[in-house]
Amino acid sequence: MNGSHSQAFRVRSTSEVITIPTCYDPKSGQHVVRWSDVHQYFENAKGNLNGKSAVLFLTNGDLEE
Repeated sequence: MNGSHSQAFRVRSTSEVITIPTCYDPKSGQHVVRWSDVHQYFENAKGNLNGKSAVLFLTNGDLEE
């Protein structure tokens, strides 16, 4: 995990923001937020939106999350 990379998440219908560090995924070459880390702060989360666009889960070569 690289502490210099993170993603901010806003609690729905409030102005509270939680910042979650990312992990580097060498296969995709990108910094990603693991769903398990999101669930530590948002236990009832079922998905993630960026505005009105859904943010998809990272999948492996078999399209498994």
